[in-house]
Amino acid sequence: MKYTLLDWIRAHTNWIILAILAVGFFVALIANSVILPLVLIASALTLATIRYWQAIKTFDFFAFDEWLRGRLDSIGVQEWYAPYRAADVYCTPTVVKTRNEAAAEMNSIMMELIRRREKSVEASPSAAHQGGSVGRPLATSHASYEAAQVRLNQCNTSLSRELAALLARGELVSKGLLVQNDVARSERAIPASRWRILNLDISKAEASGRGLIYTGIVIGKKPIA
Repeated sequence: MKYTLLDWIRAHTNWIILAILAVGFFVALIANSVILPLVLIASALTLATIRYWQAIKTFDFFAFDEWLRGRLDSIGVQEWYAPYRAADVYCTPTVVKTRNEAAAEMNSIMMELIRRREKSVEASPSAAHQGGSVGRPLATSHASYEAAQVRLNQCNTSLSRELAALLARGELVSKGLLVQNDVARSERAIPASRWRILNLDISKAEASGRGLIYTGIVIGKKPIA
């Protein structure tokens, strides 16, 4: 009988809590008493805590705090940018220009190689397969592509560090998805202090450091008061 009663209480906990609160409210109105309603309210809160203790233990209060910070930090931000685009807006123009020129050169070389390949196949499929007379120009193009790739990577590294420094100083704000156990959680603010330990990858819009991983990062700037 004891276990049956406990099972019944678990199944109807919400209704019991509502009944206790209703009785407390009724007593407060009719009897003009304070102590008994407070006792009933405390009993309802205790019962609710016992009933939902597992949910309370697993609730991510830290995530809620970061979610609230994210909403507060978002106030006044006119536009959010992916890190790659944020570098265009907030970072050193000369580095950004070098980065964009390297990316444009890589795209140009790639398109040139594709067109050359198509023309070679049309002219002589066997020559295109073996390389033929285009071996030297092809090698030169590949060398130019790799050199541009090096410049692009260097610029992205420099811009990533510059953005991280601006975020650490609070001059910019950011938010992203915290990854835990390979699962991306809800979007939340990334505290400025955390950028002292995070390494930003602007090409992937990700940051990681000391066991923390954020993805889907966006960056903005709050208006100067």
